[in-house]
Amino acid sequence: MRQTTEGCWNAAVEQVDWSKIDATSDAEIERQEIADLVDVALQRQVGGLVALAERLHVSPSSVRRWRQARVMPSLVHRQRLHHLLKAL
Repeated sequence: MRQTTEGCWNAAVEQVDWSKIDATSDAEIERQEIADLVDVALQRQVGGLVALAERLHVSPSSVRRWRQARVMPSLVHRQRLHHLLKAL
């Protein structure tokens, strides 16, 4: 709900940019999914980004780039991430 300048309340209409959604590639979606998984792992994991990187056998900068959806981890590292999330 949004309040008007007159003090009345109107239903808020969600603005969706469908052209941006349609232009999103499968690779971008997959990178964002990994970024979301890294965020979940960091929320569940005690010790933060460095500890998560150690458990995945990668550098903290690699985990940071995955989290920012800048790069996609290798298949082995994606499997490790999924396995880790199941264990947490």
